[in-house]
Amino acid sequence: MSEFQSLLDNIDSFKGLLVKHEEVIHQKKVVLQEKKKIAADMQAEIDELTKEFDGMEHRKQELEKTIEEAEKAYSRITQSTQTLQAVIQQEFHRFQDPDPMGSQKMAGSPKS
Repeated sequence: MSEFQSLLDNIDSFKGLLVKHEEVIHQKKVVLQEKKKIAADMQAEIDELTKEFDGMEHRKQELEKTIEEAEKAYSRITQSTQTLQAVIQQEFHRFQDPDPMGSQKMAGSPKS
């Protein structure tokens, strides 16, 4: 009978170990669920930040393009202004000299 009692004691010990093991499994499962929730929350934050970052990068590229186009337009305006200034100066000088070509025509023309 002592052999059977020893076997029953071992079975009871195994049952006790099983209960403790189930408790540990339950605790690990709870921790795992908590960690998964934290990971999901963090992934949602990462996704939101990535979306925000992508939008900011796109806006930066648009701003850079706008600046580049504005600089080109400024350059064209500056060149046009210089050309216009030169034309105005030429016309101003032309109207200031009452007969810029007349004296040359007279000098080269036969006298009557």
